[in-house]
Amino acid sequence: MGFDSKYVSYGLLKIEGEKVKLYANANTYLSISVGKSVTNANWSGDELNVSMSDGKVRRYKNQNTYTTI
Repeated sequence: MGFDSKYVSYGLLKIEGEKVKLYANANTYLSISVGKSVTNANWSGDELNVSMSDGKVRRYKNQNTYTTI
């Protein structure tokens, strides 16, 4: 199961060190703990690409499932 469409539609991502917050509106968000320093995060359709300081990129299908690309 992928991310709820309300997060994808709102489109706002906030990087906070080793976490990425995915917003559904101004007050509601989902937090993903990456465990490494995050340098960039962006949506690719309904999947989330997260770039880390070690040069690796993770593609999240949901809050708990990712593939390193």
